Parts: sequence; structure tokens; C-alpha cells
Amino acid sequence: MDANGHHRGRHDERTQAGQVAESDRSQGLGNTISVVIRVRDAAKELDRCLCALKRQTLPDARMLEIVVVDNESRDESRTVAVRHKTVVVAISRADFTWGRALNRGIARTHGDIVLLLSSDATPADETWLKHMVEPFAEADVAVVYGRQLPYRNAPIDERVRLARTFGTKPISLDRDVHANNPSGKGMGASNACAAIRRTAWEEHPYDEQISGGEEGPFTSHVLARGYRCLYQPSARVYHSHRENPWKMACREWEILEKNAVYADVRIRVRTLVKWWAGVTMRRLVNCIRADAPWYRRAEGVLRLPLELPAYVVVGLSMLREQSRRRAREVFWR
Repeated sequence: MDANGHHRGRHDERTQAGQVAESDRSQGLGNTISVVIRVRDAAKELDRCLCALKRQTLPDARMLEIVVVDNESRDESRTVAVRHKTVVVAISRADFTWGRALNRGIARTHGDIVLLLSSDATPADETWLKHMVEPFAEADVAVVYGRQLPYRNAPIDERVRLARTFGTKPISLDRDVHANNPSGKGMGASNACAAIRRTAWEEHPYDEQISGGEEGPFTSHVLARGYRCLYQPSARVYHSHRENPWKMACREWEILEKNAVYADVRIRVRTLVKWWAGVTMRRLVNCIRADAPWYRRAEGVLRLPLELPAYVVVGLSMLREQSRRRAREVFWR
């Protein structure tokens, strides 16, 4: 481990893998477009995602390479990945962080452009990949992220979040605002549907220490280096979460913890009280104002008394490091 707390062994592995990939590109593999997908116990969603990828229209003279990073799935996820002839990379639940999983997957790819996709995200049409890679024709583009649409069963909060974050107009992230914004707060870039320039990743791999939101410090860094990050709304995927209250509360905690880390503050009980109040107010406002079917709004109100106890229990238990490790093993993927 070096002075910055990073594991030099893993860094050396990435360096060696990068050298291998560079050698492969010099032998004609530079025409490869790579896709990295992280999965854990999501066989059905992964199969849907891979089927959609196989239907993509590729740019001329390009080949598609898919790497699946499997987080010790206990269902048929690995079997699905093998059946679709992908490269499968294993990562244990004990070692898993979002950034570490991406680094291991990207290290096994060969493409100059690497697309990142959640296993539960599905390209909306056959042109998704084409639209994602088009902006990289400009040499200063390092990150592109696409538009996320809700599935039909998406709950009210997800519908509002996606509509607010992913609009219909292209965006170039403001360097003055986000080059010093490692928390990613207010930044729409999301690795559920993104593409990166390999050389930018080789300069600065994803942070493997933070619990989540790894796209924040990565995008902040590349902007500071003079690269651009673009939002490409024509590249659309379906991606939304409909989960049980416990897993949903863990996801929300991950965001709370990430923001606290980058603000260099400690989460205390009063922080949790503000969090619970914020969740309640957000839900009620969304149910009143959102442009959504009435039955989704009614569902949002009716689910709130069931979900709030989960937020309370998760919040209080996560104050202990042992509980945080256990939650990641059980809920994270």
C-alpha cells in the first residue's frame, strides 16, 4: 500500500494489463470497441442487456468486445455471460467496490473506447452504441454519458430523478463547476451508461476506496486535465431501480456516505434525522407534483410508511463499520 492508501499490487496489475492492451492495439486490435458490465445475481437482466448489445449497429471496421465482471453471483449470471461468449472477470464480495470492479474489467479490455453499462440497463434501440462513440471523434472528449429512461414499473422517485437528471438536450459539463467536484454532486455523469477514453483511465483509474459514486472523482479529474465530458441524449437506455425497502435504503445510504466523505464530515444522528426528513419530503413532493400515472403516485404514498422504518434501521446500523461491510456483501451490486 502506498502513501495515498492505494494498493500498489493492484496498480501494478493494471499497469501490466494496460501494457498488454497497448501491445494488442499495436497489432491491429485498435478497432475494438469494448463494453464492461458489472453484475451480481442479475441473470435475467444481464441476458436482456447482452441480447440488446448483440443487436447494436457497429461503426465500420469495428469489432465488439464484452467483459462481464461477476461479483460472486449465486444465480445463473456467470452462465449467461459465458453463453453470450463474453470475457468473465471474477471479483469477490469482500474485495468489491464499484471502482475496483470497473478497473479490473477495463484492464481486460483492448478498445481505445470503453463503454460502461449496468447489468440492469438495456439499450433502447440498435443505435445506442453508435451514438455513444460518435463524440470521441474529437480528441479532447474523455467521457460520454447517455440518457436513462425508466422501465414501466419504475417507482415515483425514480421517474422524477431520471426526468430531472437526463433531459433531451446535449450538455458539455462545465469545467469551472465540476473540475473540483469529486463528490459528483450536481453532476449527471453516471456509469450505468457511460463511455470513457482509455488513455484517460490509464492516467487516472477509478478510485477503489470509496463505497460508491466512482464516476464523480474520475470525471472531476479528467475535466481538470483539460478533457471534456459530454451528455449524449440520443444514446438511450432503460435503467431504473425497483427494490425492496432495505436495499433501497442501502443505496441511499451509499450516497449519503459518499457526500460525507468528500465534505470531510462525520455522519451523526442529527445527519440521519435530516436524511429521513429529506426522504419523506421528497416523496410527498414527488407524489403531488410529478408528471406520472396516478397509481404510481398513490403507490408512493402507501409505500412510505413501510420504507421509512428501513431507512431508520439502516441509518442507525450503518454508523458501525462492521454493519457497513455486511450491508455491502448482502445488498450491493
